[in-house]
Amino acid sequence: MTFYSYYPFVCDTLEVENEVEESMENHNDSHSREEKEETEHLNEPELEDFLFDDEEKPPKSRAGILLTRSIAVLIALSLIISILAVWVNVFNLPSFSFLPKSNELSKIENIKDYKKAVVTIEGNGTKGTGFNISKEGSIITNHHVIESMSPITVIFPNGEIMRAEIEEDYPDLDIALLEVEGKGLPYLEIQNGGKWKKGDSIYVIGNPLAYNQIVMEGDITKSGERLFLSAPIEKGNSGSPVIDSEGKVIGVVYAITIPSIGSADDQAGLAVPVDRIPVLP
Repeated sequence: MTFYSYYPFVCDTLEVENEVEESMENHNDSHSREEKEETEHLNEPELEDFLFDDEEKPPKSRAGILLTRSIAVLIALSLIISILAVWVNVFNLPSFSFLPKSNELSKIENIKDYKKAVVTIEGNGTKGTGFNISKEGSIITNHHVIESMSPITVIFPNGEIMRAEIEEDYPDLDIALLEVEGKGLPYLEIQNGGKWKKGDSIYVIGNPLAYNQIVMEGDITKSGERLFLSAPIEKGNSGSPVIDSEGKVIGVVYAITIPSIGSADDQAGLAVPVDRIPVLP
């Protein structure tokens, strides 16, 4: 009787089956890993996930926004006002009328000499006019020009700068006498009292608006406790000398008249006559 052994076959079969199973498991594992990687890849966050939505943005403080806008508006208004102030001072309408005439009058030799004694008075950001009446330095101006100045600076046309002290003050007349330390300074002479009348020609030299050493001419339209002048007077002319045809001072400019609406009167300059000022000879 012949016996056959099936063990090798069975073993081979089992080995084949094991190999198949291992191959399938490996295939399944590989497939699973690929699916997992693909899933992970698909589940990666988008760029938009890192950005805030409008609703997620930190809310801005309403008070902060209003404060920022208010500051910006104030800065803009300040710049506009500053620019307008400069243009108004430099390119104002009155200056177009008196500048050509002043240039013409300033060519006259006598007026050139008068101008040397007319000074600029400055302090605390304000400016006015004054004039010297002695070689040692006695300056006449208005009380309201120097009332709030501290210190008071006097500048002569040649560029000489001096510190001034108040020697005499007459608020009721709106007149002040300042003293500076100097020698051989240019000065103007004072006219004897009463030697002027309506219709007399006069010159006014001063520092109106943004200008210095401006000469204006006119005449006396009314004489009395005050002199009324037809010469154009502007802000900054306060303290200007009123000079007659002899080259002597007969008054000190201090204000202007303001005609009422509908009035036929013209604006006039006002000056204190020198014979009303106690300190003058």
